[in-house]
Formats: sequence, C-alpha cells, structure tokens
Amino acid sequence: MSVKEKEFFGPLTLHQKADNPSIFKSEELYECSCVLCEENFTLPSNEKQLLTHLFIEHRLVIADVNQIADLKEYIRYWRLRFKDQTLGFFCTTMLLDSKPDGTKSKNEEYYLLSDVLPEDKELRANLQQTRLEKLLERHQFEREDKNYVRECLFCRNISTTTRASYLNHLYEKHNFHIAKPDNLIFIDELINTIATKLEKLQCIFCEGNFKDRTILKEHMRKKGHKRINPENKEYDKYFLVNYIGDKQQNKQNYRLSTNQHTKKTLEFENDSNVDSDPEWSDWTEENGPLITCLLCEHTEKDYDRILDHMDQQHEFSFLKATEGMDFYRKVKIVNYIRRQVHLKQCLSCETKFDDSRNLEKHLRETKHWVLCKEKWDQPEYYFPTYEDDLFLCFIQDDDESWWSNDEQDVEKRNSMSDSISKEMAMAVLND
Repeated sequence: MSVKEKEFFGPLTLHQKADNPSIFKSEELYECSCVLCEENFTLPSNEKQLLTHLFIEHRLVIADVNQIADLKEYIRYWRLRFKDQTLGFFCTTMLLDSKPDGTKSKNEEYYLLSDVLPEDKELRANLQQTRLEKLLERHQFEREDKNYVRECLFCRNISTTTRASYLNHLYEKHNFHIAKPDNLIFIDELINTIATKLEKLQCIFCEGNFKDRTILKEHMRKKGHKRINPENKEYDKYFLVNYIGDKQQNKQNYRLSTNQHTKKTLEFENDSNVDSDPEWSDWTEENGPLITCLLCEHTEKDYDRILDHMDQQHEFSFLKATEGMDFYRKVKIVNYIRRQVHLKQCLSCETKFDDSRNLEKHLRETKHWVLCKEKWDQPEYYFPTYEDDLFLCFIQDDDESWWSNDEQDVEKRNSMSDSISKEMAMAVLND
C-alpha cells in the first residue's frame, strides 16, 4: 500500500469524541511551514497532512500535538532551533522495525518531540499562558460591554444592555439556564449555536429532531430539556474554567440538580467542600476510574466484570484469545482491537460498517474472533490507541520465558517499556 493511502493516527480518548480538538486551539486559518523543510500547510484544516508529512518525510512525531495552544508559534520556534542542532539533540529516539511506508526493516530511527524536554515543556506552557491571557481579555470585554443587542431565543424581547442581562432574561422568563454569566466566554457564538439548533427544530439537550416548533417546545418542557447537555463536548469551549490548567483551580463542574418536583436545572458552580488533595478529593465508588469493553462502550470498575461482559455479551474471551502470550503481544492485541472497533472494521475480514451496532452484530453472527498475526503483530500497536485506556493496566504476562537477562533482550524491553509509558500512539495505519 502506498504512503498516500496510509492514514496518520494519534492517541484517542475513551468516552470522548475522537475528533474533538483542544479548546485552546484557535480556529483561525493561517499558513505554516514544516519545521525541517520549505513545504507549506494551511492550519488548522491541514494539520493532519502536516503531521503525516513530518512522520513520512522526517520520521518526526510531535507528542500531544492536540494540546499545543498555538501550533503555528510552536512550529516556528522549533524551526529556528532545528537549524542549530540535529533532531537527535532535542528528541527522544525510538527504534521500530519498519520504515514509514510500512516496509519491514530492523531498528529504523524515529524521533519524538515532547515535553519530556524542559525546553519544550516551557514553550508549551508559555504558549498556553499567552492564549489564556487573550481569552481573559475577551472574557473581560464580554462582562463590561453594555452595547449587546440580541432578540430572545424564545420571545420577542430584545436585550440592549449586557450579555449577563440577556442570559438572566432567558433564565427568569423561560427557565433556560446555561450557566452563571461570569463563567462563560464566547457568549455570542454560544447563543448562535443554540439558535441554530432551534431553527433546525432540534432539541438543545438530546438533539432530537421534531416536525414543528410547538412539538419541540412541548418536548423540551416535559422532558426538562431546556438546558445544554453537560456531556456534549461541543460546549466545553464556552466555559472559562475549561481553559485553566491547574487542577486545584479547576475544581468546578457541571451539576445536574433535581428538586422535589423533578424540575431539572443545569448549574455551573464552584465546589467549595473539597479535600486538600485535588487528586483524590472526588475519588468515590460512584465516579472512580472505568474500564471500557474492547468491543463496545460498556464500562465497569472491575476488570473481571469487563472480561465477563465480553464473554457473555460478545462471546469473546480475551483470556483464551491471548493465552500463552507475553505482555507486549497482549498490548498489541488490545491496541489492534481498539483501532479496528474505532474504525468500525471487522477484526478478521476487515469489512467496514457505518454503524458500531452493525459491526457488533456482524462479529456476533460471524464469530470473527480469529485474529491474523500479520495484522496485529505490527510495531505501531506497541503504542496505545486510546491515551486513557485502563484496560492495558490489568494485562498480565502468561509467558515467563521472555524475561531473560540477555543484554539485547533487556535493551529491547526497556525500549518498549519507555515507548508505552510515554503513551504516544503516533503511527501510520492502513486506510
């Protein structure tokens, strides 16, 4: 398969839309040159092409690129720095057994540019700080601007004062509460987004479509859907708290409160009753870490329950499928299955489906659980498909023979372990 037919692929996040970009990243179009040559790309629309170019032509992978606040300035900075030193001076060197086009080859060198390097970490922090300062300037303008003119989403009232006054009208007159005005940013765009959904006769919360405005209005009233959905990542960019990186400052969340009359209102409030340790204060039995099924979105807190779920619901035994394999082969199996399911593609025959349910049905009916080693036993599957895949933490080694003290084996294990611990799943995958 040619390089052009390959797809460049980065780590995904479970329970989140795969294509959801960092809210810090600007949507403004701009031209950007490669860090190592003169080829130009239009960002952010051609960001994927730029990353593919870096991998194919220069064997360079930028870690956590989706979290870089200003990719243009990041690229510009490293373009200047790479004129002084080689890639190996700044980057982590990785050895893989394949060339960028997929051709088998031993110990091919690739380079990982990440915030493991103090200089890179400082650069990313500075770019994020600069972006945050601009956002705070916008937030201050929206709070102080007294010339905001907008017609109400639900009636003929026209607001002519502040954005806060407009939002208060929505809440007081129509029981539509988005959040406290001081917690919001890009309010104009947020209201436009909500207005567009209403014009399309679409429910704001569940996004169901209706025949006319009267039916939609009645649906939203009866179902308590006169609010935005806190699980919809589309709205993250409109909440200022999501731009604050410090977890201790970020102890704010969406709250769905229900009173005695089951009237539901979405509240966005500070949590003042937290423990001193921000890492563990909200770690409870109800909201602890979840392990996700390899074949569907079902989650459990217990690894054995996930295995039982796959046995009973999908008739797939992960333990039997990986019996006798060492740790790293099991890692490859998990990451291969994750990728295939994400692409809605059969694990065995690679038939593609438009819907995840149809893929599940196909697997259940055909029992295509026999995994071809030539497909999953590839270097790119050392890297996690999902950056928050808790399933990988429970994998155990069935084959003790791999743990030898041979110098080459030790070096190989250390190289693999280092790659996996970085959780940088950047690879060229088949289309």
